[in-house]
Amino acid sequence: MSELETGGFVRSALTGMLSRRQVLRRAAVLGLSIPAIGTLLAACGGDDDDESPTATTGAGAATPTPAVAAPTPTIAPVGAATATPPPSAPTATTAAGATPEPEPTATVAPTQAPSGKPGGRIIIGINREPDNLDPAVTPFAVAHTVMMNIYDPLVWRGIDSEFYPGLATEWEIGADAMSFSFTLREGVTFHDGTPFNADAVKAFFDRVKDPATASGFASNLLGPYAGTEVIDETHLTVTMTASFAPALDGMSQAFLGITSPTAQAADPTGFLKNPVGTGFMKFVEWVDGDHILMERNEDYNWASPYFSHEGPAYLEEVEFRFFPDHPTRLAALEAGDVNMIEQLPDAELARFMSDSNYQVQLGFSPGVPSCLMMNTKSAPLDDVNVRRGIASAVDRQELVEVANFNATKVAWGPLWEGTPFYSSEVEKFYPFDLEAAGAYLDEAGWTMGSDGIREKDGQKLNLLWVMGDAHAHYAELLQAQLRAAGIGVELSKAAPAAVTEAAQKGTTQLSTVGWISSDPVVLSNIFHSKNEGAWNLSHYENPELDAILDAGEATSDPTERQAIYTDAQVMIMEEALIVPMWGIHRNNAVEAKYKDMKRDIRTYIWLYDAWVDE
Repeated sequence: MSELETGGFVRSALTGMLSRRQVLRRAAVLGLSIPAIGTLLAACGGDDDDESPTATTGAGAATPTPAVAAPTPTIAPVGAATATPPPSAPTATTAAGATPEPEPTATVAPTQAPSGKPGGRIIIGINREPDNLDPAVTPFAVAHTVMMNIYDPLVWRGIDSEFYPGLATEWEIGADAMSFSFTLREGVTFHDGTPFNADAVKAFFDRVKDPATASGFASNLLGPYAGTEVIDETHLTVTMTASFAPALDGMSQAFLGITSPTAQAADPTGFLKNPVGTGFMKFVEWVDGDHILMERNEDYNWASPYFSHEGPAYLEEVEFRFFPDHPTRLAALEAGDVNMIEQLPDAELARFMSDSNYQVQLGFSPGVPSCLMMNTKSAPLDDVNVRRGIASAVDRQELVEVANFNATKVAWGPLWEGTPFYSSEVEKFYPFDLEAAGAYLDEAGWTMGSDGIREKDGQKLNLLWVMGDAHAHYAELLQAQLRAAGIGVELSKAAPAAVTEAAQKGTTQLSTVGWISSDPVVLSNIFHSKNEGAWNLSHYENPELDAILDAGEATSDPTERQAIYTDAQVMIMEEALIVPMWGIHRNNAVEAKYKDMKRDIRTYIWLYDAWVDE
């Protein structure tokens, strides 16, 4: 079986296209290892006779039913204006149109008895060095991967999409989703000995919304924050200026993990690389360009009941090493220099799934898929027909099969199909059609030149794409696809920070983005004019789209949100602000000796229950 056939099999299993019996039969033919087969069986779900996908909010689904009291997650950009994905968003618990009751969330016992043993360490290879580890400041997913070991959120969100106690043991949500009251856990201390209390929560939330903080993403998660009323040491109420359905989800992320007010106030600049939280791991050191080291918090005794044990973590140390390029990161794993890597290269997926020395974590992330962004303020991309021509000229299936070894699948719109409130209406836009692409470009006045590049008024249709290593596996293929339609693309390679800067400042005409999120509020981050100069990389400003996105944030009713976000998705595609390419797939490889290696609803690594069997 070829790599492309193997990739297609894996993708079919992950997306629910195969029954468990079919997975077993085909995996046996391929010769996959027992751990790999187990991973695929867990992913495909269903019983042996179930021949249909099990996801309820996928492509073509009617009205999804995320709970108003338990909104769906929002996440962070995966990299420097580029991306990577978790499992399809799970179904929620409140019927569409239901009004949430302001009652505390129940405490749920662990689903399995503790089985780990203390000791050992893990070294994880990640794809880039974080910018900083202050959750109020950083917008990057790679920082979130590290921070979720150092900080605790008020609530945790399980893979079942339910919310569980974190630093808060109980919470109540006002019927209008404008107030959120919390009862805090007692006896919690920050790593520097500062007591955790309601004042610490208020100080952090206020800092997030302070313009001087220049929050990269946490401010978006807090939405229309009005303030926090401290009632006493263990009780507080957060209020909003408008209804904000995704608030609780935002508070379940490390981007809103509570920081030590003492440490941050003492040295705001130093805190960026010397984080202090309440988490199960304590920061030890950050060696620039090399690694971040953490050690076990021996005082940790406030784990969420969602996890499988209590008390300190099993692992004594966790180290994150930085490997910006795939080959070096992969070589480090195979040499035993690291025990785990994120983002296993697609070309290596089948090989590692067949190797019993490793276990492979598979998953698609909800949110914004990997998209080509077009700078609408830079001619000729200010012409919608040029943008539509580009969208029609991209063969997304070829990008999936050739550049991604069939390890992912085609994306259709600004939301991945597993994201709540995804609309299948986007699937009609811009199928690969060179004839249609030519018609759009002809209408815009760009005619084919003798050299195969279109021209207008003496100017060639050449576009600039400032790109980086993360784009290397498909940039030349995409360049060739566009050239077939008479569009020239100059590939200008730069470091990750320069790629991001060019995209945000608009000095590149093409860029890419992907954003892990299971709430469509993420569309505001990328398409609302208030984020021009930040992550609105299309540099598109339209009051009508802004109003739609604002309404989506303020509306709690699921049926209304579906209608609103359908309008937003359709407008984004009609205006051809993006070329959706493929779903973000986050496949990790870890040595088989590590047990209980879990991932959250957003496919971030959970290490609290992890242990080493040696």
